[in-house]
Amino acid sequence: MSIERGDLEWEARVRAAHHRLAHTPAYVPGEGEHYSEAWSESHSLFHRALVEGCGNPVLLETFDRMWTASELARRWSARRNPDRDGVDEHRRLEEAVLARDADTAAEALTQHLTLTAAGLKP
Repeated sequence: MSIERGDLEWEARVRAAHHRLAHTPAYVPGEGEHYSEAWSESHSLFHRALVEGCGNPVLLETFDRMWTASELARRWSARRNPDRDGVDEHRRLEEAVLARDADTAAEALTQHLTLTAAGLKP
């Protein structure tokens, strides 16, 4: 819905959120294998920005609840994967969404979620 309804302000928020995410270190030396607090916040803001253009408060509330639940699992169960290029995954999402290419955005998001799920500890 964001791809269809998002306006120029939404596009600017997506671009800014991606820029912040791409320039925030995912891991901080000495803090172990879990994602840094700053990166987790940037990650949340990026994904939230993607859906904010939908203009549907119920959908946004649902997203927020699902994000909170999944974030707990991801933050504490995700294993560090040096072969994964999270910056590129998010860049692909950003580009597809801003190009208003729903099929490519869905494909990029599916791949992103699949890789995330594969990285969770059993």
